[in-house]
Amino acid sequence: MRRSGWLILCVLIAGCARPIHSTLIGPMTPGKMAELWVQPTAARDLFWGVGGRRLAPDSSVTYHVLSVKRGGFSGGLTVEGPDDREWSAKFPPEAATEVVASRLLWGLGYHQPPIYYVVKWNADGAPDTNPQLPARFREKKPDFYGLDAKGEWSYYQNPFADSREMHGLLVLQVMLGNSDLKDQQNAIYELKQIYEGAKKWYVARDLGQSFGRTGRINPPRGDIKVWEETPFIKGVNKNGHVVFEYHGRHHELVASMTPADVQWICQHLQMLTDRQWNDAFRAGGYPPELADRFIRRFKQKIQEGLAIQ
Repeated sequence: MRRSGWLILCVLIAGCARPIHSTLIGPMTPGKMAELWVQPTAARDLFWGVGGRRLAPDSSVTYHVLSVKRGGFSGGLTVEGPDDREWSAKFPPEAATEVVASRLLWGLGYHQPPIYYVVKWNADGAPDTNPQLPARFREKKPDFYGLDAKGEWSYYQNPFADSREMHGLLVLQVMLGNSDLKDQQNAIYELKQIYEGAKKWYVARDLGQSFGRTGRINPPRGDIKVWEETPFIKGVNKNGHVVFEYHGRHHELVASMTPADVQWICQHLQMLTDRQWNDAFRAGGYPPELADRFIRRFKQKIQEGLAIQ
């Protein structure tokens, strides 16, 4: 059978799902776990995020377009600003949702690169007239401990696959309504010095498919009505695994989560303060009345997760 035919057959046969296993050699150590997750401090600023105000893009300057993004769900530009700083600028509908989701992950202890939401800005050489659409700005090589993206990692094979922290991250993706879990969305970052416990970070990135519902073909993003109406947990099966309202292509990744996995991430979400919740949505440009509705539904999911047995 030709390779293309074999791949199609694999998609159709449930037993041909990719195996999930840990690539860890030896015991898990705090230093190794710190490459994925660290216990966050209560003082994390979820408005400015990990990069703080210092690394934010300047909305008052005119950026120069280097290239136009042609693929993906949301359009965007690669632009250059002052001091030769190169940025990936992603447009709606994923610009705002990605920033909020990133802030929440970082607030829970999962590493994130510095990203920002810029409401009004100009660019020369852009396909559309100025001002440009609001955008998520992510710098290619920020002045941040030598942070540099070096490749991809997979939810299927990684050093943390068997850990509560990785399971918590996957449950969180379900809670966010993010089914875009392909390898290309994850990045390994290297740093020149230890920061947040490690010189290598495993980062769940490109989180824009959030705050709607999961799905295989263009599910809604940032849709408050869908977000409020979509269930979270359907029950627990005979094997003791939680059954989620999940319709993405990577169902096997979340098919073996236990009530304890769900409770762990919900306990950490419960530690976020009201200010942090509000700041995360403010960072994504959401008006308070809309942010309140998203937060209210998220907190309902947290209580649902804490109660599962």
